Amino acid sequence: MICQKNNLKYITFQNLENTNMVKHCITTRLGGVSTGVYAELNMSFTRGEQKEKVLQNYDIICNTLDFDKNSFVLCHQTHTTNIRVVTEQDRGMGVTKQSVIKDTDGLITNIPGIQLTVFSADCTPILLLDPINKAIGAVHAGWRGTVNSIVQKAIEKMTENYGTNAKYVIAGIGPSIGQCCFQVDDPVVKEFRQKLDFADDVIINDTVPERYKIDLWETNKRILINCGVPEKNIELSNICTMCHTDLFYSHRVMGNERGNMAGIIALK
Repeated sequence: MICQKNNLKYITFQNLENTNMVKHCITTRLGGVSTGVYAELNMSFTRGEQKEKVLQNYDIICNTLDFDKNSFVLCHQTHTTNIRVVTEQDRGMGVTKQSVIKDTDGLITNIPGIQLTVFSADCTPILLLDPINKAIGAVHAGWRGTVNSIVQKAIEKMTENYGTNAKYVIAGIGPSIGQCCFQVDDPVVKEFRQKLDFADDVIINDTVPERYKIDLWETNKRILINCGVPEKNIELSNICTMCHTDLFYSHRVMGNERGNMAGIIALK
């Protein structure tokens, strides 16, 4: 759901809120100090904006939503399926100290207070909670991460490290490019059909010849269900970033001259 506090607009998931075990949000582009192509709430230090402006945006998030500026963990995302087990030594990486977490698109931890953070601007942010073993995950799932089942790999990593049982996992699938706008060509469709046995359920023919549209929300939901996560435990924001550039950054609309939203989750 879309929330507002002061000038800050952000997304939360009711299923995660109901547990009272985590603090979380997915930011929009509204409520910060960024200007120009980055306006207003760019959360990424890698887009070319002055670091001081981005740090001010983190101050706004921390002051408004009670996050700790010294406890973020950021990673350098490259559309992999690599998952990092975040430890106490990682606390602050990417904001108050330099991050060494490279080629990573998913973060998991069981340490309270550490704020796992992934970035998006059309790609799908997914937040995970194991309420039994008190572990969390944050995943950046672009179409490459989605087709390669990164969210499944995150749950497998949580199982390996924290004893997570998928049937108890609670998941939130955040705003990203919707099937309404995610137009692709034959090579992408071929890869989905090769790797996902339900691919034809999430692919439709576009009105343009030899073009298709893929539902990334439903794809990630189906992958979660196939992992053993109950459908009732999965919440979708159902908001297309490309349709709502007043509220979100969109790579397809804006290209590289833009900011990034952040998906943030921390154990209380």
